[in-house]
Amino acid sequence: MCDKNIINFSFGSNMSTARLLARLPQAKLLGVGKLHGYRLTFDMLSTDGSAKCSITPSTEVNSHVYGVLYALDEQEKARLDDIEGERYSCHCLPVERQDGGIVDAWCYIANTFVEQQLPFDWYLHHVFAGAKEHQFPTSYLQAISAQPHVTDNNSDRQQQELAIYHCDATKLNLKA
Repeated sequence: MCDKNIINFSFGSNMSTARLLARLPQAKLLGVGKLHGYRLTFDMLSTDGSAKCSITPSTEVNSHVYGVLYALDEQEKARLDDIEGERYSCHCLPVERQDGGIVDAWCYIANTFVEQQLPFDWYLHHVFAGAKEHQFPTSYLQAISAQPHVTDNNSDRQQQELAIYHCDATKLNLKA
């Protein structure tokens, strides 16, 4: 039951601990999780016109999505609901922890889709940075880094998004 303990399964940009803690400073990192029967997509239409991550059910053998589990309090859950917005619906799903146990966790799944848009480079950097930070398998890192993306023409937004990493936006590194 998801309501008793608020656990969030982040599979997109919030996998980056720096990004999530910049948004929700009291969140507690619980570890890596794996959601079976789903696959990672970049097909959620964002309010900035780009594509963002979502997950979709998959019938492929051994399909799964890696992500990061965080414990949240009620105020942080409400704040995350506001951040993710109406373009995501929150679902309670069983996620496998690193120790093999199962935990019910909240997952934000897109309800507004786009086929022709790509994620911005800075967004993909958030996703890749989180996956690399949490030592996801090389094949998963390679799949993220191979995701087609575009440069955000709004350089101020790009700088603001990447400021948490203290890096130069012109030197993004998406290598596994």
